Amino acid sequence: MEKEFIEKISAYVGRAEYYLSERRFDMAYNSYMDALYAIGAYFVYRDTGMLLPAGELMGMLESRYPEVHEVIKRYSGITSFDEETVSALREDVERLRGMMTLPSSEK
Repeated sequence: MEKEFIEKISAYVGRAEYYLSERRFDMAYNSYMDALYAIGAYFVYRDTGMLLPAGELMGMLESRYPEVHEVIKRYSGITSFDEETVSALREDVERLRGMMTLPSSEK
């Protein structure tokens, strides 16, 4: 299942990169947000073996992975998409993706 998460996250990021290159910032934003939620779900699944609905996922992220929760919260209310905002979101997604290779805190 972890492999599927990684593939899904890579697909979201690849799609976001394409949209960013096309300057379609709204579509890039949506793809990066999908990647963020998938990264959060990956961390929860890796450490607990549970797949959670979005509402429960955010609660789990807030208590166990505050850094991921904070990034999702920071970007989830955005209604105007520009290159600067999407580029900042991209940096956060890449930073959190890098954390996926670190060992689980539960193991």
